[in-house]
Amino acid sequence: MKRTLQAIMGGMVLAGLLVAPSAAQSLGEYARQQRAKKPPTPAGVKEYTNDNLPTSGALSSVGQTSAAPASTGASSSTADADSGKDRGKQEAEWRAKFAAQKEVIATLEREIGVAERENSSRQAQTQTNSQDLGSRLRNPVLWASENKKYQDEIDGKKKGLAEARQKLEDMKDDLRKAGLPNSWAD
Repeated sequence: MKRTLQAIMGGMVLAGLLVAPSAAQSLGEYARQQRAKKPPTPAGVKEYTNDNLPTSGALSSVGQTSAAPASTGASSSTADADSGKDRGKQEAEWRAKFAAQKEVIATLEREIGVAERENSSRQAQTQTNSQDLGSRLRNPVLWASENKKYQDEIDGKKKGLAEARQKLEDMKDDLRKAGLPNSWAD
C-alpha cells in the first residue's frame, strides 16, 4: 500500500513537471503578443524598437528633416550632388571655426606661461639683488601693488582661457545638436 501511494505521488509530480514547460510562454513570445495588442502609434510620432533601429552608423537625427522624395531620378542625383557639395562646404566651415578657436586657446596658454615665468623671474631677481630687496623692504606697498598688477594680468588671461575653452565646448554642443559628425571638431 505504501509503495502504491508513493508511485501515485511520483507519477503526479512527474506529470506536473512535464505539463509546466508546455504551458509556459517564452519572454519573446509574450513581448510579441503585447506589441500586437498595442494600438498603432500616431502618424507624426516615430517609435524606435529593436526591429527598426539601424545596426550601423549614428543614431542621432537631431537637426535632420526628412525631405520629400524627388519625382525623377535626374533631379535626385543633382540634389545629392548639391547636398554633397553643401556638406563639404559645411564641414570646411566647421573645421575652420574649430581650428580658429583652438588657436585662440593655444595663444592664451602661451601668454599665461610667459606671464607666469616673467613674474617668477622678477620675484627671483628681487630676492637675489640686495638693492631691489632693500627697496622692497622700504616700500612694501609699492611692491605689493606691482605684484598685484602682474597677478591680475595672469588671472585675467586665465579667465579668458577658461572662456575660450567653454566656447569650444559650446561649439561642440552646437555641432552635435546640428546632427553633424563629432569628427569635424578634431
